[in-house]
Amino acid sequence: MDWAEITKQLMLAGIFTFVGLILFGVSYFIIDKFVPFNLKKELTEDDNTAVGVMLAGVFIAIGLIIAAAIQ
Repeated sequence: MDWAEITKQLMLAGIFTFVGLILFGVSYFIIDKFVPFNLKKELTEDDNTAVGVMLAGVFIAIGLIIAAAIQ
């Protein structure tokens, strides 16, 4: 590969990373609006492990969807 191709691939990886992070942030705010409790309070003050596992599962699922869409 030449340097132009490497630069192109790095730029595409950066763009996909940026878009993925934006989608993760948006999904967190959407989840926060629809759950009947305060996510931040449950995670930080109450140390609710179940909420952390639920949120991790949602993020893994969104990550798999984003990875499939990129392919």
